[in-house]
Amino acid sequence: QNDVQAAARKVLSGEAGWATRFPSNQVETLRRDLPGYVRVATYLSCNYFSFNVTRPPFDDIRVRQAMAMAYDRDFVASQIYRTGERPAYKFVPAGVYGYPSTARYSWADVPIAERKREAERLLRAAGYGPNNPLKFAFSHRNTSDNPRVAVVAQNDWNSIAPWVTVELRGVENQVHYANLRAKNFDAGDGGWIGDYNDAKNFLYLFESRTGSQNYPGYNNPTYDRLVHESDFERDFDARSQLMLRAEQLLLDEAPLCTSVFINSTNLVHPDLTGYEDNLEDIHRARWFGIRNA
Repeated sequence: QNDVQAAARKVLSGEAGWATRFPSNQVETLRRDLPGYVRVATYLSCNYFSFNVTRPPFDDIRVRQAMAMAYDRDFVASQIYRTGERPAYKFVPAGVYGYPSTARYSWADVPIAERKREAERLLRAAGYGPNNPLKFAFSHRNTSDNPRVAVVAQNDWNSIAPWVTVELRGVENQVHYANLRAKNFDAGDGGWIGDYNDAKNFLYLFESRTGSQNYPGYNNPTYDRLVHESDFERDFDARSQLMLRAEQLLLDEAPLCTSVFINSTNLVHPDLTGYEDNLEDIHRARWFGIRNA
């Protein structure tokens, strides 16, 4: 947070022309104090939670599905983030080149109260209840909006039933991602920013051959085959359909719980020219100039 504020001060003083990423709950203050500086744009990014499928309780698909459906993404998108973020009911963001992006959680349109009742039913079917409580830790990054999102997730999950207890663990970024790679967690937050504008750049994360970056440890031969086949499919539409089937399978099996599609947020000095909002949030300094006073 302090780094962000320091960067904002540099832009304000004219020392720097541009600063990336600011906490979205500061957007109203920044818009008031720095009119014309705030730039928010659609981005190739999804924040999501990984469930460690290599050990209990998340080796059980019913537990994963219950947690994914009981989480109120709409509340998080509208109340925690203040920069137009959209709730994520799928993993690949809208607007990815040549990808129909129609995969969705099957329960996406069901009201949250009903989803929590269904989540309790699933957990009871998995053997949990007053005599066998469900307890797990949710690890989250200590940066930006992540701690506030974690509290919402904890409340949503604890409210499924009195016998569900979720403990929060705030962890420094580097350690957190090392734990995810080592599968040293129960459930953990994270985010993915596309390196290039293609659905494969999102879906490869959950192939078994991806290894440590496949944080949940998801291993499904059908998923692997679909993503692998898409690499060799020359027909553009047929390739998209293979990836779409893979994404739908991923959502159905819920090794992850999607959260929100993050927007890019930048502070740009109004006198800086050559800065253009774009899906990949890539800005080449060589195109920048300074507007003549």
